[in-house]
Amino acid sequence: MSRRSCTLRAATLPVVAALLVAAVLVGMQWLHIGRAHATTAQNGASARSGDDWAHAQQVVAALKAKPPKVPVVYLLGGSAARECTISDASWAAQVKRLGGKSVLTYDIGSSDQTYAQDISPLVAGMPDVKAGSIVLIGLNLGRYTSGPPKPATASGAAAARTYVQHHYSVKHILTVAQKKAWVQHWLSTRYPLFKKHFDYNATILERLVRACQLKGLHPVLLELPRNDQIIGHAFDKPRAKYVADCRKLAKDYAIPYVDFVAKAHLVNGDFYDVNHLVEPGRVKWQKRLSQQVVQLLKQYGMAGN
Repeated sequence: MSRRSCTLRAATLPVVAALLVAAVLVGMQWLHIGRAHATTAQNGASARSGDDWAHAQQVVAALKAKPPKVPVVYLLGGSAARECTISDASWAAQVKRLGGKSVLTYDIGSSDQTYAQDISPLVAGMPDVKAGSIVLIGLNLGRYTSGPPKPATASGAAAARTYVQHHYSVKHILTVAQKKAWVQHWLSTRYPLFKKHFDYNATILERLVRACQLKGLHPVLLELPRNDQIIGHAFDKPRAKYVADCRKLAKDYAIPYVDFVAKAHLVNGDFYDVNHLVEPGRVKWQKRLSQQVVQLLKQYGMAGN
């Protein structure tokens, strides 16, 4: 072996070693996140995987069986949507208190819920409510990472059981280091899926908007909470891609695109990670959401008694 090769090899070894150490540290950080996530789930009383999706279907089925006489507001999305309100009852009461009159509000977000699932069975099953219905379609990066559904075995809503909405609590949130590791993990593992499936999901989102309008529902594109204090500019490129598409979609179909994330004044302590709110964040977010709903009710002439 030449001296040049030996020198190059000697110079390269420290670099490789440093990269390996960094990879191990990130892996260990991600392992801690996984353990923390599991601990949070255990602390979530009787919260179980799949309960939220079963709940979403049960809500729609119950309304279909007995359509209400007051306006209905639905929130669709993944687990970030599920975690962003305090409760359906407090949300509805807050809307009324802020001037929106009597309404029914339902947060039917669930883990990994896709735009395709929003269309069917959810929107497809929503009843015809004479007083009108608003469908808030939650938006975030995660909603663009799922591909076309595989041929599935039919599964309806699970048997009714006590529903626990929140899987995360301020009693246990990730550390700053863990949250930053999550951001890097998303960029390395989920961003490729975002790029691969973006066109598919953008197409399905447009179909979702059309499905709402064909049923006489009022679709609204709504940005879900995000922890900008931790994320910084890391997600600027993928966010810019889907935001541009959503703004165009909103213009083409004459529907609102709403983003009040900055106005909600969320801080790092309001989040379990970078997407899921805990108690202090829900208070801030739900108030802004209620104010937005009041405006929408007035816009659509739905602010009845």
